[in-house]
Amino acid sequence: MMRAFRSELLKLRRPRVLYGALGGLFGFTILVTVLTFATAPVPPARLTAGFTNASRLVGVVVLVVFLTSVTTEHGLGTLRTLLLRQPSRDRLLAGKLLALAACTAGALLVALVVSLAAAAVVTGVRGTPTEPWPADAATGYLNTVLAAILYGTVGLALGVLLRSTPIAVGVALFWFIMVENIARNTVPAAGHWLPGLLAGVVTGAPGSVPYSHGLAGVLVYGALALTAAFVTFARRDVTA
Repeated sequence: MMRAFRSELLKLRRPRVLYGALGGLFGFTILVTVLTFATAPVPPARLTAGFTNASRLVGVVVLVVFLTSVTTEHGLGTLRTLLLRQPSRDRLLAGKLLALAACTAGALLVALVVSLAAAAVVTGVRGTPTEPWPADAATGYLNTVLAAILYGTVGLALGVLLRSTPIAVGVALFWFIMVENIARNTVPAAGHWLPGLLAGVVTGAPGSVPYSHGLAGVLVYGALALTAAFVTFARRDVTA
């Protein structure tokens, strides 16, 4: 598993992956943070509000990174080579997942710092007071990592199941951007059941769903996504 872990880390260092993923993650974080503090009639009291508000877009970026880490192997035909070096499919996929999760946690920590800096600049310009934030920042970071890993595991599962980057990305964006947003505005109970909305509960999105319910839902959906990914990956013919 450690060989697969190190192999995935090397692939994540490629300029296209590194700059594309980090650029999207940091760009969305800064944009949402600035808008949160610059346009609100009553600016949020906590500097972490922008980071929390950006978590949904950040989650979609993480989903795409996890997804393409699998579909690219199919598209380039490198999966068979990897399996020759690591015949255990469970270890190969677990190593890939751990590397992606570790990089996600690190990138989100940097994104939190960037968001806090941007929020401090905007609040300083506007002259608006903010509350002390260290404990709030730690909690917000951990919850955002948890929600992002949910998006990542869903992306991993879609990549394994569909194997095509355009199709898998299209399905993911259709569901999380269109279906869930429509359901949230039309079905009162949608926030209690849909994965993206439950992830929002975990990161602090306003609503009537308690945190414990959101956390339980995130863990259940994450477990289901991982089960689907590992079972399919273990049984599917990679030459297909």
